[in-house]
Amino acid sequence: MQLSKGQKTLIGILHFLPILGFISYFVFFFVFIIGNIESIENNGNNPPNPAQFISGFIGAFLIIIVSILVAIGVKIFDIIHLVKSNKNDTNNKILMWVLLFVFTGIVSEIVYFFLEIVPEKKNKITEEQSQNFQ
Repeated sequence: MQLSKGQKTLIGILHFLPILGFISYFVFFFVFIIGNIESIENNGNNPPNPAQFISGFIGAFLIIIVSILVAIGVKIFDIIHLVKSNKNDTNNKILMWVLLFVFTGIVSEIVYFFLEIVPEKKNKITEEQSQNFQ
């Protein structure tokens, strides 16, 4: 599977997006919880507005859902790229990568990106090289 430099850059960004999404989810969630604890303490007996409380959870929920969907999409892309780029491979390289994708998740997908997608594979001998051998 041949990818242009721009496509590789976009794929690289998508590989790191789930990690950034999970970090932003935790930051958003803890800031939201701490803010609500402070508002409950300041208001005394008056409980916070439930609509405001639920809207904060919806924001955190959307961040985590988008991160999960991007992670699943990256996993599917990596498996398709793996199978298409290793059609004639007879060893267990495909099985090894798929098992790593399933059991280690985002970490193995980032490693796969740097080991298999980024490097330029030179399968064809250029005309200049073939003329040098003659």
